[in-house]
Amino acid sequence: MNKQWASAGQARVFSIVAVAVLSTASANARELLEDIVEKTLPLSSSGTFALRSIDGTVQIYGSNSNEVKIVAIKKAFSPARLNGIQVHVDAKEDAVNISTIAPSKPDWALSDRSGTIDYIINIPQTVRIVSIDLPTGELVIEGMRGAPIAASVGNGRLATHNCFCDQKMQADTGVIDVAFDWLEEQPHSIEVMIDDGNAHASIPSDASFELNAIAENGRVASDFSEIENRKRGGVSKIHERIGEAPFSKLSIRATYGNIRISEVIW
Repeated sequence: MNKQWASAGQARVFSIVAVAVLSTASANARELLEDIVEKTLPLSSSGTFALRSIDGTVQIYGSNSNEVKIVAIKKAFSPARLNGIQVHVDAKEDAVNISTIAPSKPDWALSDRSGTIDYIINIPQTVRIVSIDLPTGELVIEGMRGAPIAASVGNGRLATHNCFCDQKMQADTGVIDVAFDWLEEQPHSIEVMIDDGNAHASIPSDASFELNAIAENGRVASDFSEIENRKRGGVSKIHERIGEAPFSKLSIRATYGNIRISEVIW
């Protein structure tokens, strides 16, 4: 009888200790801290722009102004990690380069390793985007015109929307999306390369362009292919001219993954 009570007592003590440990862990849980950095800088409409970021998101929008508006939202679980994220801007009249410094990695495996940054940036829509590098996260570029753009993502999503210019996009792992609500009568070349993941392009139904899509270890499907040339599940590559007078080129290559070309009908 005493042993039963002793056993029950030990169980109660264990439960109390467990609850105390969980309560302590909950009490010690740190809230997400934020710090917002804002800058506005002049930039010629014929200038260049570059950004090197750390994990997080990047949203870039083309505008009619001759300036760059930067909103950077730093996030971390401790003041030390938050302060370790630094935004360096090298600005000239014809060039703006942004580099992001990540907080140093702690030696202890269970120590705080937090630290991300989200960028929202407006730039002149005709500047040349020399490079945008994002290790992990989502990169969206919208409304650029004229000059070429180049961007890469290590792991995540890379998307462009209504960018009427030459584009060169690359991702190691994740998804790449190219979308147009309409096409304009000016030649441009789009190159998409993804190692492990899927690529998708949305093109208006009345577009004229040359398509070269290769999925080395996957499938390619296109709404623009003739019905008799479509196969269930797609094919491994498509090379065809679409429309009466193709003047633009869309080249997509996926090493491990699938490619989809969708027809946009309004």
